[in-house]
Amino acid sequence: MKRFFLTRTVREQVLVLAFVLLAAVAWLTGGVGRARDRWLEYRSLRAGEETQAAWLANREAIEQRAAAAVHQLEPAQTLNGTRLVGELNRLATAAGLSAEVSGQRTERTAQFSFHSAQVSFRRADLGALVRFYEALAARSPYVGIEQMTLTNDRGAPGQVNATFRVVAAELVQ
Repeated sequence: MKRFFLTRTVREQVLVLAFVLLAAVAWLTGGVGRARDRWLEYRSLRAGEETQAAWLANREAIEQRAAAAVHQLEPAQTLNGTRLVGELNRLATAAGLSAEVSGQRTERTAQFSFHSAQVSFRRADLGALVRFYEALAARSPYVGIEQMTLTNDRGAPGQVNATFRVVAAELVQ
């Protein structure tokens, strides 16, 4: 290899040397990028590990607070899926709205069942939506809004279309 390099003209030697240097720089740049990615990944994993350790260290306190919170809930106030739909329709009617309830889903845990439903209002007055929201907020912590979308209705100025994803907790006995 040395003989091949030395038998070349100076111009070719400079070009070969420049090519080798460019290849080395490209390789080092890629290596630095990969090393940085691994470092960030390590830091992220380390932060996750510290968070999990904190949760595990405080496990007893968390379980005690959760048990105390469960004892403060009134089972009669919790809603199952059917009662959630009825309550949403009642609150919408009281606010002067016509509701379309769909997309019911239930997720179960050891102590709770979480029922969710999507409530849609078309061409609704903003004041009526605020009344519905306030009535729904008064039902907290048994019922809550998970997601809300508001859009202007192009066909009716001053009116909005609204969609709420509402979640209700039911205490499993």
